[in-house]
Amino acid sequence: MEVMNWIFWGLRTILQFLPPVEMVLTLGLILFGLSWIRPRRIVSLPSSGRRVETLRWVGIAGSLAVVAVGSVTSWIATLDPLNNWGGWWQRPAPLAATALVILVAALLLRREPLLAPGEGAISPRRRWWAFTPRASLWILFASSSLLLVTTAWQLLIGVSAPPGANRYGIVPPETGLPVYMTMQNGMGYVWGAGWPNHLATLLVLLTAAFALVALLSTDANRPLFARSSAAEVREERASTAQIITLLALGGLLLTLGAVWAHVGFIGQIIVGVFEDNGGAPDPQRFVVGTGYQSIAPLMHLGGYVVQGIGAALLLRLAVDTGRAVFAGRRAASPDPDPSSPAPATASASSDTGAAR
Repeated sequence: MEVMNWIFWGLRTILQFLPPVEMVLTLGLILFGLSWIRPRRIVSLPSSGRRVETLRWVGIAGSLAVVAVGSVTSWIATLDPLNNWGGWWQRPAPLAATALVILVAALLLRREPLLAPGEGAISPRRRWWAFTPRASLWILFASSSLLLVTTAWQLLIGVSAPPGANRYGIVPPETGLPVYMTMQNGMGYVWGAGWPNHLATLLVLLTAAFALVALLSTDANRPLFARSSAAEVREERASTAQIITLLALGGLLLTLGAVWAHVGFIGQIIVGVFEDNGGAPDPQRFVVGTGYQSIAPLMHLGGYVVQGIGAALLLRLAVDTGRAVFAGRRAASPDPDPSSPAPATASASSDTGAAR
């Protein structure tokens, strides 16, 4: 027992000198490693066409950029758990970066060559999800709904603390803004709710959803060249929808996890209240918490897991896009086989030279 106590004391001492663990990239790398149980690529690229460069940029640089934004904002929150009012922009930052990547991708796709004058073309009428993988689409819709419900709930419970009220968490100057939620029977007010903390997340979610739907709808209904085949069109547009949807899902999970971690963190706040027991030596004591304190720990820890899943998905998207690029280049320029016979044209040429 004495040895175990010394070991625990040594571990605690070492941890005091280590920097805090950044959960997004740490869990992301762990889950990324576990994802290789299924080594098959999750994305593919068109065999040819100008949009290959765009998809390569989106799949690799775009994914890594969103992971970097999510990791940096998570690191800032780790260094300062109370965020000093910075959480209102740190939580939606990964989804905002995702929306920016989607916007840039839409602009790059518009640079594709236009139809020549007088060239016949077909203008399809398809829904925006025509080429989107159904599984990814349903997961994206479910995650968006969870983020929307969580954000709306936190917006609605936001209240202003009356003068002199017991306030917990961050205690900003009394500005009258609805940045608190009420503890049981108004015995206290916990900071972290209301529109000053969550309105930006809601606006970024709506912006990202609009950008995603606009890009997929425009690409699904882009005019077809009369000489293009249906297989070529489906290949390039399915690849585009697949990469863009997975990118959007990764950024959405990073923001959803950050919101859940924040909501769960402030929901775990409990306060011990001592009540005068009529002059008795031992005052009556009871605990006051938030209205969702029973599920707050699950939301707090679950938020970290969701962030890790989002980071792992984006890392896998970047790696698999690179694998698809390498596979395409290898297929375009195969290595010559030294054991194969010489081309017929070369032998014919040499025979002709010998006859002369």
